[in-house]
Amino acid sequence: MAKQTGYKFLEKFVTADMAFEAYGSDLSELFTNAASAVAAAMVDPKSMAPKIKKAIKMQNRELPNLMIDFLNEIIYYKDAESILFPKASVKVTESNGLYKLAADLAGDKIDFAKHKVEADVKSATWHMFELQKKGKSWYTRVVLDI
Repeated sequence: MAKQTGYKFLEKFVTADMAFEAYGSDLSELFTNAASAVAAAMVDPKSMAPKIKKAIKMQNRELPNLMIDFLNEIIYYKDAESILFPKASVKVTESNGLYKLAADLAGDKIDFAKHKVEADVKSATWHMFELQKKGKSWYTRVVLDI
């Protein structure tokens, strides 16, 4: 897969799974790009219209936990309701050591005749996970269990 805006897939990084790196000028952009990468691992974003909307709110004192929990929440909707969300707008704020996330997701029910479905992602994992500030921007690396 070619490099995408805000994230790129790491083709030979892991053998049986899939990995990506996401970037952002701030935490909100980082989380938005990571959500886009997870969606793109599961479906061609151009093949799916944003018909169903879902709002997610989460919080955690640990930023890495918030990232993994958020990505796994997106994957949960694929498994529980057969919905994929290729469009995401995420806002992450921090106050007194507590990170709060508010995300607006948009997608549709999976239709194999209509949507170009890619991998069946099971979860975002802690394997080789990274999340850090690099200079003025943010970076994460996530391995997806497929």
